Amino acid sequence: MKYDLIGDDMFYRTIEGLLLKCLGLIESNRLLHEVHEGTCGTYQSAHKMKWLIRRSGYYWPTMLEDCFKYYKGCQECQRFGKIQMVSASVMNPISNPGHSEVGVWT
Repeated sequence: MKYDLIGDDMFYRTIEGLLLKCLGLIESNRLLHEVHEGTCGTYQSAHKMKWLIRRSGYYWPTMLEDCFKYYKGCQECQRFGKIQMVSASVMNPISNPGHSEVGVWT
């Protein structure tokens, strides 16, 4: 059995035997907002959002798909997602001063 009913709440039982509280549509949308744009405003990716939600003890069957929809619908994530943060210059290798030409440490 993957689901348990305790009182009025339904729980999903993981392989490890942990109980995760099943959420409905309204609660799951509120939780997605809190995880993605919440107090710290971290704007996590979909997989990280799912991991955080499960780690917090919640579950619903379409969790990953809903995380992707929410992430793709976030205007801030889409606006700043393609900005390159490093300069457009050629990268130069850095030589190690303790390393000789033949690969022996001196």
